Amino acid sequence: RLSRRGRTIIFSIHQPRYSIFKLFDSLTLLASGKVLYHGPAKHALEYFSSIGYECEPFNNPADFFLDVINGDSTAVAASKEDHGPVNTGKVTEDNVDSSVVDVLHQKYLSSSLYQSTKEALGKVELRRGSKQRLSKQEHEITYANGFFTQLYWVSKRSLKNLIRNPQASIAQIAVTVILALVVGAIFFGVKLDRSGIQNRVGSLFFVTTNQCFSSVSAIELFIRDKKLFV
Repeated sequence: RLSRRGRTIIFSIHQPRYSIFKLFDSLTLLASGKVLYHGPAKHALEYFSSIGYECEPFNNPADFFLDVINGDSTAVAASKEDHGPVNTGKVTEDNVDSSVVDVLHQKYLSSSLYQSTKEALGKVELRRGSKQRLSKQEHEITYANGFFTQLYWVSKRSLKNLIRNPQASIAQIAVTVILALVVGAIFFGVKLDRSGIQNRVGSLFFVTTNQCFSSVSAIELFIRDKKLFV
């Protein structure tokens, strides 16, 4: 629903089911820090077929890609039989065959998909280099909405999180009630004399200090949410 409203969705997922995979427009396959494929998701099977890896009928494409990368697919076995013995190389800690990853990475670097991506990135760099040096004002971070709009939505989001996770709120209320009972018991029955005034000042100082320090933790919530927002 978000994508239909014009949003760009970046989805990092491991072994998705087919009903999720078929919704992808662009697909990037990574292994051991190397790109094995980047391009339209609907053309991924055609690309792997063109380099000698056929997806078995009724197999989930995501499972097929993982099998190819891990080197334990029937397509990989068939490819090795057709092209002769292949040195399997070292197997990494993540059970990824390093030789297969290197071969797939080199095949991608020599493909038209990589060349088109490289050309597109080159055009972006040229446009960026041709622009004049930006002023300091243009480097400042600007937002489409003002401070109070941001404060409203962040506060609403935090309130929803508190409502949906009542355990933390219950614990805070319990601690506040216990402290109130302790302070009330200590300063119960204070007399209206000089010592009573000093006792009241002490109780007010203790309550004020406790409220200030208990409210400091709320700042962390806004800092963490602001990082996520930015």
